[in-house]
Amino acid sequence: MISLFLDTSYHNMVIAIFKGKKQLYFLEDKNEHDLSIKLLPQIKKAMEELHLYVTDIEKIFVVNGPGSFTGIRIGLTVAKTIAWALNIPLITISELELLATTKTNEKYVASIIDARRDAIYAGLYSSDLKMIIEDTYILREEFLNKIKEYEQETTFVSFDEFSSLKIEKPQLRLNKIVEKYIDEIGLPVHTIVPNYLKKTEAEEKRDDSIIQGN
Repeated sequence: MISLFLDTSYHNMVIAIFKGKKQLYFLEDKNEHDLSIKLLPQIKKAMEELHLYVTDIEKIFVVNGPGSFTGIRIGLTVAKTIAWALNIPLITISELELLATTKTNEKYVASIIDARRDAIYAGLYSSDLKMIIEDTYILREEFLNKIKEYEQETTFVSFDEFSSLKIEKPQLRLNKIVEKYIDEIGLPVHTIVPNYLKKTEAEEKRDDSIIQGN
């Protein structure tokens, strides 16, 4: 089975091709403003390098957040379009779970993404990717209090810097995700939505104006 893996929601654009559980292709590139025009050509180029056609794809794994709202939308739109056109399963993956694939000698991995204004997107996973604390949008200090009982056995991973935390840069191991979800059936494409974990800025401003209007 040929699978396509896409991640455009956070630090870098990641494209990978798998045959079963074996990784055949991997590309990691900067997640920049030209993402919308380079993602599809890069997927096409990846398939061509492997002498495969897009129609050979039988399953898609896509990271649907949290992270950059724009990046999430672009990656998810491309993944949904291909999955719908080929009538194949689409499996959504949390960016925080993907970060937690980083190899560690500790028992737990805390995945963190800077959400600005002292807030973070965060989740706590065991080293074998069992969710210990559900992915959430939360104040940084509140999250640290929440995981206090696990802290001594936890590796913190992020592409962002935090002065109060010892952070390790993620080393993504996509095979761990594929192995975990390879037998998943997936959801109907039209039901899959971004996993922002928080309201968009426009929604927040709208809600504030409603509250002030009341």
